[in-house]
Amino acid sequence: MKKLLAPLLISVLVLTGCGSSVHSFFELPLSPVPLKMRVDTTILAHLIVSVASGSYSKQATKDGAIAQSILYYLPNKGDKVIFLSIYKFSAKKFDQLTDPAEPPPYGTEVLRKNGFVYSVAGPQDSIFDPKTADGKNITALYATIYKSATYTAQ
Repeated sequence: MKKLLAPLLISVLVLTGCGSSVHSFFELPLSPVPLKMRVDTTILAHLIVSVASGSYSKQATKDGAIAQSILYYLPNKGDKVIFLSIYKFSAKKFDQLTDPAEPPPYGTEVLRKNGFVYSVAGPQDSIFDPKTADGKNITALYATIYKSATYTAQ
């Protein structure tokens, strides 16, 4: 009887979604951009949020960026890599910067709220081999970064 219960229990867990594919999520603050990003908790330890700096950040500020952040990915081995940049603009300024004939200079709009636009500029290519643990994490993140449901304005 016990030998029959184990396969039955596993089948019930899989069919009800209670197996290993169940994930929990954390709302990661993207400060200084007043935005939170919904992130799978299994990936959270690989993410570092930082204030944007450097010449591109200075240009974004000149172009009207109100706030900017960088999201780094820390692989299992090796140095952190930039995964994406996050920007906050007034909607008017963001719309002025957008030329439909050109790639967006400050990423893709992911949220428009209360007169502001939040945009994300993410990777254009795979950062890691998709078969590795880091590659799977990046693929999972990439699948969410351009969806407005991933973000909550603070």
